Amino acid sequence: MVGALGQQGPSVIEQNWDLSYQSVLNQNQIRWDHSVGTIFTWLADRDTESQYITRFIEEELGKLPQETFLLDHPTFPSAGRTTILGIRQGNQCYYWWRSTDEGMKEFKKRSLDPELFQQIVDHLHSMQQRDYESMGGPEKAYAGFMSVFKDGQGKQILLHINDFMEFDNENQQILRVGKISEIETTLLVKNN
Repeated sequence: MVGALGQQGPSVIEQNWDLSYQSVLNQNQIRWDHSVGTIFTWLADRDTESQYITRFIEEELGKLPQETFLLDHPTFPSAGRTTILGIRQGNQCYYWWRSTDEGMKEFKKRSLDPELFQQIVDHLHSMQQRDYESMGGPEKAYAGFMSVFKDGQGKQILLHINDFMEFDNENQQILRVGKISEIETTLLVKNN
């Protein structure tokens, strides 16, 4: 395989940014089993999807972006796939959005205000992964992945269900909207 910038072997992105998510699962000692839990059923096609996203980044940009964020998770409640990829190159910021539930085969591109982009990257970069113990296991607690690629280094965490929405199960009420949902709503509302 010819990688980014004409290199032989794995691309620069593949070497520095594991879009198969195997490393973050291993790091958290979570065994991948696509027969259990929404995220694991959704991960059944992760190899195809990670190759698609890697290829898309390399073809679209031709080189490593300066800063990037990726939100990749099941679409709720259908367990399709939502992918939002934000990229800064120089003074230009964009994000690409794709939802398999809406029959989108290709990413849609939108420009992004550089200040908003930086706020999102800074927030995502500072996020800490939540524990799954109180939720009864990773198959119930985790609902996707967040990646930030900055200064040649990648950071990934598993997204907790509470990063999207926090529920009071006993009273069947939403306690708060999570930061990932807030970010996605801001992107879609401010950039339509």
